[in-house]
Amino acid sequence: DGTWSFDHQQGACQGRCDDAGTLHDAYAGGTALALLPFLGAGQTHTAGDYQGVVARGLAALVRQMDIKPGKGGSFVDSGAMYSHGLASIALCEAYAMTDDPSLQRPAQLAIDFIVYAQDPRGGGWRYAPRQPGDTSVVGWQVMALKSGHMGFLRVPASTVRRASSFLDYIQVDGGSGYGYIHDEETGELKYRPSTSAIGLLCRMYLGASRDNPTRVEGIRRISESGPSETDFYYNYYAAQLLFQFTGGEGPVWDAWNNKLRDQLVNTQDTDDHAKGSWVTEAGHGMEKGGRLYCTAMGCMTLEVYYRHMPIYRTDSIEVEFPE
Repeated sequence: DGTWSFDHQQGACQGRCDDAGTLHDAYAGGTALALLPFLGAGQTHTAGDYQGVVARGLAALVRQMDIKPGKGGSFVDSGAMYSHGLASIALCEAYAMTDDPSLQRPAQLAIDFIVYAQDPRGGGWRYAPRQPGDTSVVGWQVMALKSGHMGFLRVPASTVRRASSFLDYIQVDGGSGYGYIHDEETGELKYRPSTSAIGLLCRMYLGASRDNPTRVEGIRRISESGPSETDFYYNYYAAQLLFQFTGGEGPVWDAWNNKLRDQLVNTQDTDDHAKGSWVTEAGHGMEKGGRLYCTAMGCMTLEVYYRHMPIYRTDSIEVEFPE
């Protein structure tokens, strides 16, 4: 029917690969995450070797959209706002890459739901609409808003301003790092590498200067720590951050990219039905997303510098949101 499941035992695999995810019914999130590597490689429903696969996936996403007046189109399944952010990116990128008029309304409705679901006080996003935000969920929503904007969809300036306010609230070390969420008991906010990569990248997508000394220090901290051996989530965001910061060239990018590229190539599964996939025993999202999640994130990380998807282009941070 065009969908993918993080629990890949439900699909054509039928359990021939191990390490299935535990999100059994997050079909919007699974479908979107599986589509993004195709789009990143320049494969759309109108061009490339996998037009039928991509077309069925996009059609499945549109079918799953729950449209409500004044709220836009929601993809909130058991993957919560994570699923919605991913599905929104997939629709917006497919629309921006093909200019297919049939995707304009679904993509805009997905953006409209992100606008509706933003925490009206703190400016972030979390699992449920209008819930006080966390940096992880915010990252996918900001990327979706950026994809929509680059596809000439409507993104309110007020939404962008509130998202920037959330980043002000969640930053640490003067803005060189970012936490996940304030501790409910102590109010403390701790530096995390993954959320720092997300926060710094979001700042750039939202229009912050690349040469701000505090942010340069944060990027230096991430680049010197190098890629993670197990955390695909961190590597994906950190790779985007360093690609956007360096323009995909120079010693900082080369050192990071060469190490991460070789690591991914060398750890890709080469046996039996799992051939071509990745899986790791640890890292953010591994248990819930399983092999499908790791494989999609691995592909997307390697595709950052292909520049097919608008969100990956080095000029994406120069295309500013409306003020």
